[in-house]
Amino acid sequence: MLKRLLFVVSFFAFAQFATGQLAYRFSNFNINDGLSQSSITTILQDRVGTIWVGTQDGINRFDGQEFQIFTPDNTKGLESGFILSSHTAKNGFLWFGTSNGLTAFDPKTESFKTYFLPNKTTFPVEEIAEDTAGNLYLATTTRGLAFWNKNTKQTQLLQVNLPSKHLHYIKFLTAQTLLISTEDKGVFTYNIVSKQLVKCVGLQANNTGFIINDAEWYQGAVFLLGTTKGLWFFNIQNEKCAPFLKEQTAIYGEVAVSDIFLFSKNEFFVATEGSGLLTVSKQKGKYNVYQSKKDIFQKNALQYDEISELYGDKTGAIWVATLRGLSCFNPFNQGFLGVGPTGNLKQGLPSPSVWGFAESPSGESCYIASDYAVTQLDRATGVYRQFYINQGDENASSVLSVAYLNPNTLLVGCTDGLYQITHSPNQYKVNKIRYKGIDNPSMFEKVYRVVAYDKQSFFLGTKGGVLLYESKTGSFTPFSLNLKQPNRSIKGGVCKAIYKGIDGTMYFGTSEGGLSVLKKSKNQLQITPYKWNTALTKASKDYILSIYQDKPNELWLGTTGSGILQLNTKTGQVTAFSKKDGLPNNFIYGILSDKKGNLWLSTNRGIAKFSRTTKQLENYTEVHGLMSNEFNTGAYFSSVSGDLFFGGIAGYNFFNPIKLTVDQTPLTVSFLKFKFDDNWLTPADKNAPFKNAFAQTKKITLRYNQRSFTVRFVASDLMDNRLITYKYRLVGSNENEVLLGNNNEIRFNSLSPGSYYLEVYAKRSGGKWNTIPASLEIEIAAPFWGKWWFWAIVAFVLIISGVIFVKSRINLARRDQVRLEMKIVERTREIRNQSRKIEQQKQLLEVEKNKVDEQQKLLQIEKDKSEKLLRNIIPESTAEELKNNGRAEARAYKMVSVLFTDFVGFTKIAEGLKPTELVNKLDIYFRKFDEIIVRNNLEKIKTIGDAYMCAGGVPLRNATNPIDAVLAALQIQDYMQRLKHQAIANGTEYWDLRLGINTGEVTAGVIGTQRFAYDIWGATVNQAQRMEMMGEPGKVTISGATFKHIEPYFECSYRGKVQSKSKGWIEMYTVERIKPELSINGEGLIANNRLQQIVNLHQSSRINYYKAEKSVLKILEKGLSKKLHYHCIEHTKDVVRAVERYALMEDVTDEGLFLLKSAATYHDAGFVESYEDNEYIGARMAEEMLPKFGYSQAHIDQIKALIFVTQIPHTPTNKLEEIMCDADLDYLGRADFHEIADKLRRELREHGKLTSDRAWDETQVAFLSGHTYFTKTAIASRQAKKEQNLQEVKERLLKNEYAD
Repeated sequence: MLKRLLFVVSFFAFAQFATGQLAYRFSNFNINDGLSQSSITTILQDRVGTIWVGTQDGINRFDGQEFQIFTPDNTKGLESGFILSSHTAKNGFLWFGTSNGLTAFDPKTESFKTYFLPNKTTFPVEEIAEDTAGNLYLATTTRGLAFWNKNTKQTQLLQVNLPSKHLHYIKFLTAQTLLISTEDKGVFTYNIVSKQLVKCVGLQANNTGFIINDAEWYQGAVFLLGTTKGLWFFNIQNEKCAPFLKEQTAIYGEVAVSDIFLFSKNEFFVATEGSGLLTVSKQKGKYNVYQSKKDIFQKNALQYDEISELYGDKTGAIWVATLRGLSCFNPFNQGFLGVGPTGNLKQGLPSPSVWGFAESPSGESCYIASDYAVTQLDRATGVYRQFYINQGDENASSVLSVAYLNPNTLLVGCTDGLYQITHSPNQYKVNKIRYKGIDNPSMFEKVYRVVAYDKQSFFLGTKGGVLLYESKTGSFTPFSLNLKQPNRSIKGGVCKAIYKGIDGTMYFGTSEGGLSVLKKSKNQLQITPYKWNTALTKASKDYILSIYQDKPNELWLGTTGSGILQLNTKTGQVTAFSKKDGLPNNFIYGILSDKKGNLWLSTNRGIAKFSRTTKQLENYTEVHGLMSNEFNTGAYFSSVSGDLFFGGIAGYNFFNPIKLTVDQTPLTVSFLKFKFDDNWLTPADKNAPFKNAFAQTKKITLRYNQRSFTVRFVASDLMDNRLITYKYRLVGSNENEVLLGNNNEIRFNSLSPGSYYLEVYAKRSGGKWNTIPASLEIEIAAPFWGKWWFWAIVAFVLIISGVIFVKSRINLARRDQVRLEMKIVERTREIRNQSRKIEQQKQLLEVEKNKVDEQQKLLQIEKDKSEKLLRNIIPESTAEELKNNGRAEARAYKMVSVLFTDFVGFTKIAEGLKPTELVNKLDIYFRKFDEIIVRNNLEKIKTIGDAYMCAGGVPLRNATNPIDAVLAALQIQDYMQRLKHQAIANGTEYWDLRLGINTGEVTAGVIGTQRFAYDIWGATVNQAQRMEMMGEPGKVTISGATFKHIEPYFECSYRGKVQSKSKGWIEMYTVERIKPELSINGEGLIANNRLQQIVNLHQSSRINYYKAEKSVLKILEKGLSKKLHYHCIEHTKDVVRAVERYALMEDVTDEGLFLLKSAATYHDAGFVESYEDNEYIGARMAEEMLPKFGYSQAHIDQIKALIFVTQIPHTPTNKLEEIMCDADLDYLGRADFHEIADKLRRELREHGKLTSDRAWDETQVAFLSGHTYFTKTAIASRQAKKEQNLQEVKERLLKNEYAD
């Protein structure tokens, strides 16, 4: 045996060792999850499957969802909450060593009992060992070795002659040999039969403070020991020992081993007292050691580095007891492993968002693109290293992609271009690569993808198209949309998808939708639209973010809103799979495949596995271990090791699909608890329907008044309980199977009497239901009124009672008949007398009735007069409320438009008129005002002297009250102007009127009790009066608040700002008229049908045009060059006004109006970036900006078409395009033609596009001669003036008075 031990020791000593990358997904539990205390001292599992956790403050029983806490305060028989050790006995009893004694838990009675030394002397139990007879040996820290006798149930101290009473650890190495480790006097073996005590000299040699914490059988007579001095092998036959892995674990410092768990011969786990969890695995004769440590930034990392115990449960999961809580992991079913930002950059990332991956050909190094750095992962050591692009710079470039060039060089795509990182073991260097030979480098700034074309060439996906980078020469070749030859160039927009197919075909996905492919002809590369784009755009209007191919004639495409598309490259057939087919989300960021052919997809709602054979989907979220449910564009990658990587907003996940789908231990379900009301019952409770523990009960019988109850059950997999789904079937009831989700309780309410059979099943997420359910027979007794004898007694009593009742009724009927005959005679006489009196009274009543009818008619007349008067004083709805309730409540209104008028110089006017004449004249004006406001849906509030006030939006709320108020105001001022003209013609005096409007919040209601008055209050009223006071006589003056609501429908002039007491400075506007195209005969006074249609459009459309317009105008104001004399912001505004006028005159009153105006705002927006091909840039800007203002992709596509149609020559194909073309060149037929044309001349000359002024006029003549207006409106209003302008230019040419 000595030779065998020496062979084992020498084998370990000369084997090759390495530290390697290995990761586990830890599930962690602490006091926030329900633990009674964070310091875990011991762990064990009962036969039901629940985990028992000992702490310094009680025992915790965990069923996968919650912890049940046992402390001396709430548990009879538990004398101490400080738990030191535990042991599961052969008979199923759970034993706990406490600071006060030995405590037993009987699983049959669910009760605790504590055993003391004689005379109830307390003693701390540090460790428990059970012999073959079921007796317990106890290591105490103050009294030596103790013994609990199974037969007598008594505890006593053993006289073993140990040199120390301070025992730390005991364990049976054989049926008779007990290993004893003291705290201060070394290690011993004790034969419990011969009573022989032997000191293990070899274990203490040159090892001061050598204490054993665990001993595990390894093979033969050899045990593996975990000690305060590391790992040791110990042969119990010859007591020879040798250290194990001492040099290899030295990199972690002096490792104090607290526990060992032998998972298999080739893999075991070592718990340490400060160095975390060590994993030792043997592969091909090489031992790998991996350290798992705490990391507060990683949610799936180990809870804490100081570990006291390891415990393996029935499912293969390993539970880790630490000083800060409980951790758990499964070595074989690791699931999704994740890495996120961390404080220790050797263990993770510097920032959360991951945008791309790359890998060395051997797979030794993996590169992760994350925000401001590229992180290198050494997969052999698990160590991370960061390469920062602009470290310390607040405006640092954001990393979007990374590609491997050679062992020392990376290419990195960033938000501001392409970078090269050159690195060595000790340093690195970052250089920005300039775009050689590119005319407009800013167009290609954002580099979303870097994909190898060959060993030295890379395609870059950018915001302006695609670049081909030759790393040897440093040259670039651009590929962008050619508007003149769109079928011979790449599709337009941002390029975020580049993929090299299995046959070498390069595919490109851009934001215009569809695909483009690389073609090579005559040694020249060209990217052109893909032949199956029509089929693709028919299947999806969204653009393509990811591409994957592993079979000929088949492409898989991930889209931005239509899920995943399967394209047959031979036939062009497209099949779409979306949320309705089971996808968690239709936004697909990445597509990868595993060795079984399943597709793995990253989305905005987690990761999905798609089976290409069954077309079934299985979805995974944060519950399964994902760092986040939201992933990022381009962040997906398949390693040569078979691992798949997906990056998101909180780090990245990696996993091996084969290991992820390894068959797990079959699930079992066990009943655990039972209750009627609030408290769970134990066999000791009086009303418990079971004598043994509920978990051991197969049948319960309940009384009728106990038929409402709750049962709780537990699945065998406690680590991933959130992934477990339950269902039950109650045989004997009318219910089918009932799905419970993750709930492990069932509440039955008022079950009918009878016999039932309850079956509970469980399954893991994506798995199958277990075949053998937890079963319980339930018997509900019938109530006493459901027994046969009860109904027999009831029937007998009813029969006797019926006989007695019938007889009594017969006798009573006879007596009543005699009395009735006597009364009939008497009553007949009385009736005759009463008849005569009634006839007399009837005649008198008829006379009185006629008088009452006459009075009621008079009262109704007076009532009608009163109600009519009340309705004239206050609104009708308020009047009804007063009539019904006797009072009317004041109400707050969010949007009310207040109209205030006042006659100019009324005091002077009043002095020259008699009072009666003055009142009569005011009456004439105010009656007309009343007529106008009623016609425009306003409510008169009051008149004070010559002031008149009305409001819209009260008492009935509406959204059009600002428009109604302005329409009424224009009509009032028009009425006053007509009277003024008549007075001037007749030589009589006239009155001028000031009028102001403001919109805002008010409070409205009835004041007074004697004389009712309806009024409104608030700052809005004061500001309306302020508008009237500052307004110009004869004009309509409105506030900025009102202007915001009426701007699209009226022509207004800005008047400046005025001081207000409550609101500071208020903007003022004068309303000139209704826009001509929205008024009858274009007079601007009376609205036509178009105005109501446009109002409806603004209220119903989801497009927020005015916010979108302001957004782009800010960009134009800031970004347009001062040298753009013609293509300036005024030109954009001019085209917007023109396109609106043409659209309305051509009866375009639907969302087409918004699309036209939007196209007008963007049609020259491209000049902020480039003077050439600006339409393409403007279209791209529209596509990037408009979605956040409610525009759909279909809207944006139409806007882009309207932008492109402004290119010369105009070739419109529909009505909207005709309007757009006419509006763009509206100035050609206007009076300001020469002024605007001169601005264009100056601009062209300054940009080198024009050689002389004469050449300009020659160009104008040619252009005007060939130009055509398309719409009837433009032809009617602009054609004649355009011809006149043409003639004037020709005359200027004839004069030939040019400076050059």
